Amino acid sequence: MAEEDMFQIRRGVLRFHRPPDSGELLFLCWPVLAYRVTAPVLAVRHLNIIERVVLALCRAGVRRPEDIAEKIHQSAELCEHVLRQLREGGRVDRYGVPTALGRETLDTGRVGAEAELIVTHVLQDPLTGRLWPRAARDLVFQRVHGVRDGQAELRLDSAGSPRPITARIVGEGVDLVRPRPPGAQQVIDAVAAQRQAELARRAERFTDFRNGRSPAAHTAERDLQALATELTMPHETAVHRVLDTGRPMAEYLLVWLSEGDGQDGGPRVRDPFGLEPNSMLRRTLTEWIREDPGLADAVSGAADTASARVGAEYRAAGDAVRRAAESRLVQRLGGELRRRPEALTLLLGLEEAAARGGESGVESVAREAYRLHEHLFRRLVAEYPPPERPSWAAGARAASVPTVRSALATAAKALGLDRPRGSYLDGMNVGKALTEYPKQVRMHGRAIDVERAYVRDLLPYALIAAADPKSPHRRDHPLRELARDRPGVLADLEQLRELRNRGSHATRDATVEDDIDWCRRLALDAARLIVSMPPTPLERN
Repeated sequence: MAEEDMFQIRRGVLRFHRPPDSGELLFLCWPVLAYRVTAPVLAVRHLNIIERVVLALCRAGVRRPEDIAEKIHQSAELCEHVLRQLREGGRVDRYGVPTALGRETLDTGRVGAEAELIVTHVLQDPLTGRLWPRAARDLVFQRVHGVRDGQAELRLDSAGSPRPITARIVGEGVDLVRPRPPGAQQVIDAVAAQRQAELARRAERFTDFRNGRSPAAHTAERDLQALATELTMPHETAVHRVLDTGRPMAEYLLVWLSEGDGQDGGPRVRDPFGLEPNSMLRRTLTEWIREDPGLADAVSGAADTASARVGAEYRAAGDAVRRAAESRLVQRLGGELRRRPEALTLLLGLEEAAARGGESGVESVAREAYRLHEHLFRRLVAEYPPPERPSWAAGARAASVPTVRSALATAAKALGLDRPRGSYLDGMNVGKALTEYPKQVRMHGRAIDVERAYVRDLLPYALIAAADPKSPHRRDHPLRELARDRPGVLADLEQLRELRNRGSHATRDATVEDDIDWCRRLALDAARLIVSMPPTPLERN
């Protein structure tokens, strides 16, 4: 059987989300290969309220079960049971004193994560071979009442009465070659992307922009932050296997485009799972258009219809997106963010690029995330200057390059920073400004032009200020907090720089959505540190 003959409407078309009841929509029947898989995921458990209160009381010095019971009006037996669990989990010692793990658990709320297997379905695009960043436990079909002239006739269960529609069948006449089955990591990434998108939707749904976050929104956001670490599992983990990846089922998925609100005023591809954004679908639509002239005509017609209403509506929508993004950022980072206008501007630029998505979008996101780290390190070096005479400066003679490199490596180690081969630490230019640091400061008042310097130039001075034995800031330097939360920051910065420059390369991969999320997490970490620092005199005005 020819590959194009595989795709026939037998049971109907897959439908996982209800389309809008109104508006001009272009409906498509999109060919997909559905695989039934058993995939590993991590289930994150948070402290329950009793565990949190008992652990907090232990940190406050109340450690006997009967004393805890009196404080929280519970039985001593229950408190003793909770203490035993915390002790067996290594979160308090034999005397009830919280351990380092216990203090970390109390700060994050996370108890741990266990692997579990779930049965689900992943969808593969037959033209590009990409997996959708989505997964579905069950395949839900919408009945088709007839097929004629490349169109499927359906009736949607809209509010009020059934809504008859026609959906263009994508790929009719296209010569397809069956793609390779997805690998284990691709399946895990697709399942993880679905779970992350669902939690993001929960956080947005429970957020009231007028009255602040509800408790449900706080819980959803906390779960989402926990997933940031659970979604990428170590390659050597035994549960990294995916089972039952058998022959796929050739089906059609109901997809719709809304007119006039996409890029360049063209139709916007909506996520058929109802979990926006889904930039993978826009990229895939572009590739299908090259192969399917009928699809190209249909999309072009929708774009022509929408072009008359682009102008003011598009600008208003952009302003609304920006306002909503600012509200979300302020809710996550606090009102102090508005007193850091440069950091806020960079974050908004990142969010706008993320909303655009696609391969060019990820490069813009990486660029904004990298610029945010540049802003952070400029602030660090300007506000926490190194000592006038670092530990390696002896007498009037200049220090040797190996001496300075050794001091920087020692400082990075003291901060707990991972040092991968080829990192920023290895590539730093140790010139006269560092080897003759005291002399340069004495002659010019500074050794580096902070406002024009880049991360690679600024990093040595931040390391000196944060960890050199003679630095007055070594105990309270903000870089210590960043190193504690992200010991791999040196490798992160190198990867971020490479991702920012990826547009100059000819090859692409299928990790755009993951790249955007990763850049966003790094940017939020940097912004969180900037917000925690005292505002500059200019920011206070």
